[in-house]
Amino acid sequence: MSEIISKTCVDVNGWSVWYEKFGSGPKVVLLIPGAIGTGRTDFKEQLEGEDELDYDKFTLIAVELPGWGRSRPPVRKYGTGVYDNDVHCLHILMKELNYNKYSIIGWSDGANVALRMATKYQQSVESLILVSVYTYVTNVTLKLLMSSQTVNDWNKHKLEAYLRSYESKDVIQQLWTRYIKFIEYFNQYYPESKNAFQSIKCKTL
Repeated sequence: MSEIISKTCVDVNGWSVWYEKFGSGPKVVLLIPGAIGTGRTDFKEQLEGEDELDYDKFTLIAVELPGWGRSRPPVRKYGTGVYDNDVHCLHILMKELNYNKYSIIGWSDGANVALRMATKYQQSVESLILVSVYTYVTNVTLKLLMSSQTVNDWNKHKLEAYLRSYESKDVIQQLWTRYIKFIEYFNQYYPESKNAFQSIKCKTL
């Protein structure tokens, strides 16, 4: 079972950024979960169990993005600047933790944030792993998301994991509904997104 070294919120420009730190190894890895996600919901295999990462080799910083999970209030504000705010907040967080060089694993919406961090802060991001990343939204993507829009239909264990960071199913439903609405307009918010990451220099998987 994984052991949390520390956990707390850091205030960045009016946003609370919650993080949990696992391990004390020399290789620092920032874990960025997907929409409304947490370290425990999106990186369970890396954090605990027989496949967990070696805590003598890695220091893992699992965050909850501004406006989601325990990084509230305020609630997440959608628009063209939402990812830029995530990037800025996470960069400041890592600086305050005295991590000037680190790798990133980003899942789904968190992978979008990871891409932008690797673009803007090339001097800090050493390597990048992107899981289920999208840079534009297809009809298939939207259809899959719409099929998950009712929280009561989610897997029981998945929902229980989210309830570690949220007050109730109703709160999860409200935030998930807002996220799906954002994704409906994603291509309008970011029409050039799929061609915006050619400047990334770090190793990327």
